[in-house]
Amino acid sequence: MPVCKFFSSKNGCGRGAQCYFQHTQLANQEQLDSAIRPPNLVPSYRTTDSNPTGPAKTPMFAFPDPLTEISCRYFNIGKCKNGDRCRFRHNATSEEEKAHESIPQQARKDHSEPKSGQHSQDIPKAQPPKATESNARDLGGALVKFGPGGDVLSIEPAAASKARLQMCNVSCSWYQPSKIATLEFTSSQSMDEAAQKLGNTKILNRTLECRTAVNKQTKPWQCYVKVGNLDVSTTSKMLKEACGQRRPRSVTFGESSYSSSAEAIGQAIQRLLSSRGTVEFWTMSSSTKGAQSKATATFSTMEQAAKAITEFNGYKLPQLGGSKIFLSYMVKAKVSILSSMYSAISLELANVQQSFRSKNYLEIKSYPSTDKAHRFTTLHIISNTAQEVGKAKAAVDKILNGHTARGGRDIVWHELFLKTEGMAYLNNLGKLHDVFIYRNARKCILSLYGNETNRAIVESALLKTVDDLAVSTFNIDLDGKVPEAAHQAAYRKIVRKLGKTAARLNVTTSPKTITLHGSPEDADWARAILREGSGPTTDTKSTVEEYLTCAVCWCDITETFTTPCGHVYDRECFVNQCLSTGDDNIPIRCLGSSGNCQAVISFTELEAALTRDQLDKLLERSFTRHVRTHPGNYQYCPTADCDQVYEVSDDGKIFTCSTCLTSVCTKCGAVSHEGLTCDQYKSAILGDDAFADWKKKNDARDCPKCGCTIQKSEGCNHIKCKTCGAHLCWVCMRVFGMSSDTYGHMSAEHGSFYDPGYGD
Repeated sequence: MPVCKFFSSKNGCGRGAQCYFQHTQLANQEQLDSAIRPPNLVPSYRTTDSNPTGPAKTPMFAFPDPLTEISCRYFNIGKCKNGDRCRFRHNATSEEEKAHESIPQQARKDHSEPKSGQHSQDIPKAQPPKATESNARDLGGALVKFGPGGDVLSIEPAAASKARLQMCNVSCSWYQPSKIATLEFTSSQSMDEAAQKLGNTKILNRTLECRTAVNKQTKPWQCYVKVGNLDVSTTSKMLKEACGQRRPRSVTFGESSYSSSAEAIGQAIQRLLSSRGTVEFWTMSSSTKGAQSKATATFSTMEQAAKAITEFNGYKLPQLGGSKIFLSYMVKAKVSILSSMYSAISLELANVQQSFRSKNYLEIKSYPSTDKAHRFTTLHIISNTAQEVGKAKAAVDKILNGHTARGGRDIVWHELFLKTEGMAYLNNLGKLHDVFIYRNARKCILSLYGNETNRAIVESALLKTVDDLAVSTFNIDLDGKVPEAAHQAAYRKIVRKLGKTAARLNVTTSPKTITLHGSPEDADWARAILREGSGPTTDTKSTVEEYLTCAVCWCDITETFTTPCGHVYDRECFVNQCLSTGDDNIPIRCLGSSGNCQAVISFTELEAALTRDQLDKLLERSFTRHVRTHPGNYQYCPTADCDQVYEVSDDGKIFTCSTCLTSVCTKCGAVSHEGLTCDQYKSAILGDDAFADWKKKNDARDCPKCGCTIQKSEGCNHIKCKTCGAHLCWVCMRVFGMSSDTYGHMSAEHGSFYDPGYGD
């Protein structure tokens, strides 16, 4: 067995005979170092065949420690504290590595990735600055720097992009070349029947235009059908077959309306439009269906597009033989949604399109990403008027808001949904009932997408699950009159039986609490152990002092982590404190002296205690908390499951998300609403919203600072928003920075902290 590193320490090993390691007195520090440091060769053992159940074991294989092949990143900057005990390689980086590290990250990326020469009509992705310091991270499309305790020092988001206005697109159309045919018949009856037949027939995807004429000055009469809008490739055989049983005696074709090629016509129109502004993109439609050809011109500015439409709509182009070209706005809005969400709402989107089609031209097209790693489907809402696009987009956004899962008045939520097993449960439940369940981890809500009946079934199942989970969670308050040593001894017994994951101690609350996950019997047993430990005859001092205990969990230490303020932790407990701490406990502070120390842990100490992945998780949570508690400065992209951040502004600049390419109004936070002001858009999307009606009936209000919905059921008129931490006066909804300011205001302005009649 490996040697126990605590047996020879000052305080000794607290496990005694139960320790899994060898208790021998080491001769010198070199032996202690070798006992702590893992060897380069790690043997793996198997039981011998002759004695399959006995203790005799022989080495099966040995392999070198793979970490010794990796350079220690702290040694290279002179900050490694492990010395010879470090498992990573301690030697200077090679010249090749130094040369590579001296090249900036972005320069290496530019060198390794060839640039495409193709143009794109999509808005270019905003490129956020890259992190180059150890305390900086690229999060949410921004450069975020962190300070002591993992607290956010600064956020440098990608600048709000000056997105191309959707009304810069101009739709161009013109008639393809056509010819006229004259069909001669022997009688007026044959002529009339053939004309009726031809008028109800399409040849080469063209609807025919028919006129009849009779020359009564000849005997017999000459009866003709003149057929227009014929494709230039139409033949006599096609026309005769289209006449049915009344075949013409002869068919005569006229000349084509023009002979210019499609390429020449496109170049002529592009030159014409370019005389009124810069045409950045010109796209010819490849479709040959129908009698019209189409193209799209994208101008640099909306003013240039408007000038071209005003001057050239209906212009007779010489290359078309004097035929007209038709120009109109092609207004387009783009919305990105999760591909897995699209199938659940596709029927509702089709209904939106159908409702607008009866009034004006409007199309909603979907473009799933061809890249499997890209989880978004882009919707294009296209019309010839900005007003129609704005209204349709408001209707689409309303669908995308989904139905928030509620159990009566309360939102259905549990911390389990933040974990991997909770996410797996939501996915399975949604697939079972054909409902997409979107977990918004930032707002702690579940949004349901699908038909109303299935949503109700899922909502009921979620409510039952949350109720069941609440029954299995117990918070046990510790009696403040009982000596702490007694609580420590009792808690150690609870942990030994139930485990650290089932029983968690919180020393920062008042009173201190134990959160226990288990059965009611487990909770009753734990309470009994605490009561036994509080008896006057219990001698807990000697029991506790024989152990080297952790400042967090009061249990014995297996791997020591000491803070600069001198408090000792079990490293696993310190890591769990960093990973499971609530938003209110960032920055990370020392919980020594029964939670009274509160010294902020430096960023360097966090780096030393946590792995890179663990530190990144802590910093991501700190960043999320900072964004949520500063809604007036930063907001998340409104696209579901998109974590990009933009900076709020009063001028309503357009921010284009670098992940999902959604354009966002930085003033109101809505997906860019071309053709509507912020107030008009809000009115359009909330005009008949059921949740808005519910808020009016139940006196639920939005926080003036962050917009989160709050409902007050009873008690004092001082409200603290759980989302942004603002202190509010419920009477007049004024915002204050501290609770004392709020109480002072209520006393001076309203005369009481409570509503009139409260408590009668």
